[in-house]
Amino acid sequence: MSDLADPGPNTPTIQSLARDARRRFGGGWEAGKRVAFFGLLVLIMLVPLGMVAGVIEERAATKAQVVEEIGAQWGPAQVISGPALVVPYELSRVQVSADGQPRNITETRYAVFTPEELHINARSGVQKRYKSIYEMLVYGAEIGISGRFGAPNFAALGVTPSQINWGAASLVLGLSGVRAVNAASLEAAGSARQIEAGVLPYHPFENGIRATLPLDGPGAGPRGFDFDFKLALNGRDLLSFQPLGRQSEITIASDWPHPNFTGSPLPARREIGAEGFSASWSISHIATGSPLSWLTHEYKPEPDRVTTVGAALVEPGDVHQQTNRIVKYGILVIGLTFGTMFVVGALKHDRVHLVQYLLIGASISLFYLLLLSLAEQMDFGLSYLIASLVDIAIVAWYAGATIRRLMGWITGAILALVHAYMYVLLQMESYALLSGTIGLLVALVSVMIATRKIDWFALGEPRG
Repeated sequence: MSDLADPGPNTPTIQSLARDARRRFGGGWEAGKRVAFFGLLVLIMLVPLGMVAGVIEERAATKAQVVEEIGAQWGPAQVISGPALVVPYELSRVQVSADGQPRNITETRYAVFTPEELHINARSGVQKRYKSIYEMLVYGAEIGISGRFGAPNFAALGVTPSQINWGAASLVLGLSGVRAVNAASLEAAGSARQIEAGVLPYHPFENGIRATLPLDGPGAGPRGFDFDFKLALNGRDLLSFQPLGRQSEITIASDWPHPNFTGSPLPARREIGAEGFSASWSISHIATGSPLSWLTHEYKPEPDRVTTVGAALVEPGDVHQQTNRIVKYGILVIGLTFGTMFVVGALKHDRVHLVQYLLIGASISLFYLLLLSLAEQMDFGLSYLIASLVDIAIVAWYAGATIRRLMGWITGAILALVHAYMYVLLQMESYALLSGTIGLLVALVSVMIATRKIDWFALGEPRG
């Protein structure tokens, strides 16, 4: 008679323990393999996305080259400096020669004076210029620069009246693109003045226009005089001013509704509407970074340190910028699409092959290339809609035809939702990061809810 008691009905047998061990360790290994496979696939899709990003960068570089070519023909970004009054004076000194004999040497030097009052009024009309499929914004501007020069105070600079050559004085205006000037006129000290192109080495600006302004003697200096420049010029991208003077009042108006105000300070007043914008600045000489007068051998304004204010033309919805921005979210779109297929496959016990994942990933990657090629020819919003519909249709059809019809419907619906959400993010600026984070959080919680009842240890077992 055996001492071993018969096992009860609830006592686990060796076979059941082995089956449970195989289920736990084998199923857990199967789940781990699938998750690792899913992560590897998502990382692999970085390769085609990187290739698409390279194409976008290449097209953007081509556009930049075309823009430079058009800009060289039309006109550069215009920066207008000054004006400044330049007056020569004679400096005499004694120099001892090699033989020990003293000699009197007279040297011409120059003093620069800035206006007491400066008023700048600029109005630009924006146009589009095309070359091949590319376009760029250019403008034609009408600019009035007026004001008053006070009495040049040579005494403060250590120059005596007998040294001053009033008859050789000149008025200088700095211009970054002299070749783009269509017309220019000057009225100063009560009469019209002849304008000449280019500046001389002793002038305070590297490029610009000048006018000889002979003053009638010491009496003309202390009285001061009014001036009035009229300019018509072309430019692109930016119109800005570097004011010199005790007090400068600047107004810029344009028919372009998307300005980007540059420099410091920002406009004291601005109005932006569908018909265009207008902005005005009031700048004291303390903020300009330059003195009111100086001697050229002692000081020369440095353009990088002089206050510059103006307005740049911003083109909203630039094709390459928007496409490049949305490609950065491409890995999330692919990840969410693959995640949908992974979760639905786990719930319905469907296996999705590597080739099926790769083909669907390739379709999503080509979406961005299709978007770019369409957006270069038509409106970006319409291009996005067409590219999205094509991508959703291909992915939904293929998933439904090769895996399961339900898989196609769910994958297509999720991809449509993701594309729509990405387009909304694309239109945002201030809240793009917040909205994107919330969207990812919602997606993660949705996956948690959908998979909360999945027995991951049972993956890989035959369905009973």
